[in-house]
Amino acid sequence: MALHHLELMPVQKKASFQIHVDTADNAELAVSVTGPRKDVPVQVTGNVKDGFVAQFVPDEVGPYVVGVEYNNVPVGGTPFTGKAYDFNKVIVSPIPWGTIGKGLEFTVDASRAGEGNLEITISARGRNIPTQVHPQGSARFAVSFVPLEATDHQINITFNKDAVPGAPFIAKIHTGERERKGKRGRERGSAGEVGRWSIISRNHPSFF
Repeated sequence: MALHHLELMPVQKKASFQIHVDTADNAELAVSVTGPRKDVPVQVTGNVKDGFVAQFVPDEVGPYVVGVEYNNVPVGGTPFTGKAYDFNKVIVSPIPWGTIGKGLEFTVDASRAGEGNLEITISARGRNIPTQVHPQGSARFAVSFVPLEATDHQINITFNKDAVPGAPFIAKIHTGERERKGKRGRERGSAGEVGRWSIISRNHPSFF
């Protein structure tokens, strides 16, 4: 019985796993899932010959303990604890207007989203922009970058590969006073640099 795919589960989406038994005799199979605050209904279908499929829907962020017993004996690998997350609870602050050569900063708050990988990519004209991510504690981050040209910068933010609400975001960049007077600023930076980080965020401040 494999349960590793349940290590991270999105809320409000059906999670399932398969159970195979080695005997054709009639026996008692008991499956339970306990969420952060209550037991979660589990639907089990199938038979001894073809195996069983257990399904449940995590309805809130947090740990879920999966227990499987066959003839009152825990099946290997259980109890197993998986984590449910909610990418819709990642909050991104408004993106301010930016100026060439000056740092632009915004914040990302994943404190209520659960455990997972927060990934941020910023690009302009198809080129990735060097980006800095500063942990603020409790799964909150300050993100900054320096625009080098007056063009829209696209900000992609995902949590466990799911785009957070509002993504992709657009940062509007203007030239600044000197550019408006006709003095062209230098555009520097490597087109090959990637502003992307995989950040482990958890609800527990002690991880930061």
